Amino acid sequence: MIYLSTENIILISALLLCLIFQLIYYWGYLIKPYKHQKKIRKKEIDKETCQPPVSIIITGTNEARNIEAHFPAILEQNYPEYEVIFVDNASTDDTEDVLKRFSHIYKHLYHTYIPAGSKNLSRKKLALTLAIKAAKYDALLFTEADSIPCSPDWVSSMAAHFSDKKKIVLGFTYLNQSFSKYVVYDYFFSNLQMLSLALNHRTYMGNGRNLMYSKPFFNEQKGFLQSGFLDAGEDDLFINQVATNDNVAVELSPESMVTFDLQSKKIWEEMRIVRMIAWRFYKKYSVYFWQGEKITRVLFYFLLITSLTFFASTSQWIFAGIATAFFLIRLFSQQFVLMKSAGLFKQPNFYFSVLFYDFIQPFVDSYFYFYVSREKRNNYYNWRYEKR
Repeated sequence: MIYLSTENIILISALLLCLIFQLIYYWGYLIKPYKHQKKIRKKEIDKETCQPPVSIIITGTNEARNIEAHFPAILEQNYPEYEVIFVDNASTDDTEDVLKRFSHIYKHLYHTYIPAGSKNLSRKKLALTLAIKAAKYDALLFTEADSIPCSPDWVSSMAAHFSDKKKIVLGFTYLNQSFSKYVVYDYFFSNLQMLSLALNHRTYMGNGRNLMYSKPFFNEQKGFLQSGFLDAGEDDLFINQVATNDNVAVELSPESMVTFDLQSKKIWEEMRIVRMIAWRFYKKYSVYFWQGEKITRVLFYFLLITSLTFFASTSQWIFAGIATAFFLIRLFSQQFVLMKSAGLFKQPNFYFSVLFYDFIQPFVDSYFYFYVSREKRNNYYNWRYEKR
């Protein structure tokens, strides 16, 4: 017998509302990259074929080992005309010697440096600005020394979209190895969110390991002037500030992807902290949009547990069955979207471990949010990132 009490109606209605919001996020947005690439494979969307000359820009400190391991893949791309510029940010290892040796072999490799005594709020932004000014070509492709292209056609795939209209090109980056499978999932999900909104013409960030934009466009925006108050934000916040509804292209082919290894928990924590600091200055739409996803996700789990506990304790098995059905609908949607996306982006199949990762992720994000807030009070945040 069904008891249509006020408590029953409120619990089921609230759970259903959260489910609807979650389904909108998954089927309306997070599925977008998979559907977009599927249309390209079926030739429902024409693939761009632009091939402008490209300047690849990389900066780093003490990157001798990474240069040895990764630069051949960058310097031996199947592309007619490109250069690679590396800016050494006061290295103390063998970076300079390795660069000199490589420049004798690869004539399109150029390098310069920032002296250790240079004063600038953000040495990373200073290094990038110097490289951009030195670049011969207008099409600028950015990556990091610890990253490696998945294909010799990386430059070709990214540059194919570059035009007078499309001044920014976003590519996908994934973790190849990490000290934690959760970190792999978290990084994958963050990039999936980035590309999902970009394909919905709501670009809110870029990833500096696989990012392209125009040199004249950079100069028109007066470089990093808008984000100059932050030590961080040279990729995500810069793109957040300059992207429009129609000046961004997204490249998702396997050839365009970049990967890197992350062995240290400390490095991951620093990445999260830097991203969280920049996130506070994003345009509000993207902030509220993904906050809404996290809030409805947490509420869904809370209401699900509350509903099942309450209905089981009162032997209302029909309502318990309805709540379980809601959970299975969301689980199927989540598994389908993430499985298809993981296959597209060369990610491991997370199977049912995704339930645990999905549950803890909002709390991990909250930890970093409050960590940054606490550090601000302790002045670490102020002297490095204070808005002036």
